Amino acid sequence: MTKLLKKLALAMVPVVIYFAIFIYFEPYNYFGIKESEYSGDSAMYRVREFNKQPSDVIILGDSKMAHFDMDLVESLVGEKVGQLSFGGASFNESMDLLEYAIEKNPDVHTVYFAASFYTLNESYYKDRMSSIETTATNPFAYMLNFNYNIEMLNEIKWFILGEKNVATPHHKDWTDEDYFYEDGTKREYRKNLEEYALNTIWGVVENYKYDTADVERYIELAKMCKDKGIKLYTVMPPMDDSLKELVVEPLGIHSHILSFIDSVSPYTEVINFEYNETNVFSEDLFYDGFHLDVYSGLPLFTQMLFDR
Repeated sequence: MTKLLKKLALAMVPVVIYFAIFIYFEPYNYFGIKESEYSGDSAMYRVREFNKQPSDVIILGDSKMAHFDMDLVESLVGEKVGQLSFGGASFNESMDLLEYAIEKNPDVHTVYFAASFYTLNESYYKDRMSSIETTATNPFAYMLNFNYNIEMLNEIKWFILGEKNVATPHHKDWTDEDYFYEDGTKREYRKNLEEYALNTIWGVVENYKYDTADVERYIELAKMCKDKGIKLYTVMPPMDDSLKELVVEPLGIHSHILSFIDSVSPYTEVINFEYNETNVFSEDLFYDGFHLDVYSGLPLFTQMLFDR
């Protein structure tokens, strides 16, 4: 029996070593042993942070809402704000998170919930909430998750290279080449904005189908919030005019945006920056058609949205 136990203990040594390496190099400071806090927009990390310290004010949405300076947000709101937005979040996942947050913290009283024509596309459906919740609450599920192991190995790579794996902010210093053609003619839209609209977004929404089922579910959640005394702001983040004029209007998507606003307005206050006659955000404030520059456009959006 003793020999068997020794063999089992010996067999476990590589596993223990691997998990020790994982804990040391995993990027999200899941176990709280690192000096520096993770600063990205991982859904798992943000759910975990919310579980540790639930907030009565929460933000939900995709990357357009995921990169606020939270110190600035909280100074404007006047209390702690839970950031539950994450890059690539679908509309249905944000609704899942809304239900989850209210269940975890019945004292939630204010919600900023992002909606966009892009996420209201029926084909933009994802279902990761179960996995997010599991890895956020179960350390073994986290350590055995394939994707997080890949990210841990990438951290080792950066460590060997002597570099830090730092997220690239939505910022660039633009030059004349971005605003003018080679012959000196001024572009109607900055080069990367036109390319983003026509090469990135057009193909995704070309066969656009408005997600009626998700909108109906959202209306029911809005009614629930109203019954619970929760102030629900439906936030439609800004998009650059290049997207509006090169994609949204040619494909007739603007009618769906207006339909969404009409449908939900009786149940929630809509803050519409997405589709207006006058866009208060000039192209110089955008990094691409959907994302504001983190140093110029995003602080302005933050001020306009949360100072109410």
